[in-house]
Amino acid sequence: MLEKTLIPVAYKERPEELRKVGRMLKTLGANSVCLYHVNEPGSFFRGADLSWLTLLSEALEEAGLIVEVKTGEGHIASAIAEAALLEGADGIYMKAKRRWHIETMLLGSVSRDLLRLADVPVLVHKVRPRLPDDGTEPDQSDLNILYATDLDEASARPLPYVMEFAGAWCHVLHVRGRMADPLAERTRREAVERELHTVAEELRPYFGRVTVEERIGDPAAQVLHVSDRIEADVVVLGRKSPAFLSAPMGETAERIVTGSSASIFLVPQPGRRNAS
Repeated sequence: MLEKTLIPVAYKERPEELRKVGRMLKTLGANSVCLYHVNEPGSFFRGADLSWLTLLSEALEEAGLIVEVKTGEGHIASAIAEAALLEGADGIYMKAKRRWHIETMLLGSVSRDLLRLADVPVLVHKVRPRLPDDGTEPDQSDLNILYATDLDEASARPLPYVMEFAGAWCHVLHVRGRMADPLAERTRREAVERELHTVAEELRPYFGRVTVEERIGDPAAQVLHVSDRIEADVVVLGRKSPAFLSAPMGETAERIVTGSSASIFLVPQPGRRNAS
């Protein structure tokens, strides 16, 4: 899934924290990492000694990963998105909360911009799953995955990634609006139930438990509610290409990314640049 992972790193990143990240990525199939640091124009840290990157590289090597180090310049999220393509990364790993440069903190969230711009899947690590503190390997079999799907092409793209997460439990969620009349509502409900159970059957070989749920209401609110209810470790979403003048990621995806305490794995539409 994330065989080659690009990890953006900021100044004063802690090697011991990155070592934990490396062990977690190993459980998700990573065997090589590109550490990537962006020097912003006018940054206080621009031109500073970059020997700290060597310490980060050594920490990831201790986790059993092959590591290369790259640096770039410019707008952080744009540079990261471009580097992921140039380096042939299968995905990008990013901590949701980090101490970036002062200019970046004033301009907004790097994670949010990156989710909008990236052409490869992005894993934004939030509160869950927790990184191990005792030096043991994280157990992938404990993962709870929430797969939020519209049962359309954009939502089907993440399905192979969901399979590779594997784990203890995958909960497949579909949220929709109510149909105008009772007959249409019953017909739609039955069709959704059939499609959800088809998805569930595809996932059963990869999880100890697979469940499905259909809810009616606001999609973002329902996804966040269900994620908290099942204590999801990762919410998996597909990103649609934005329409003209639409919200950068679509209003629903943006609200989920902002409001979730679980990690977010967002799979973009392949083959096109999604910058607004």
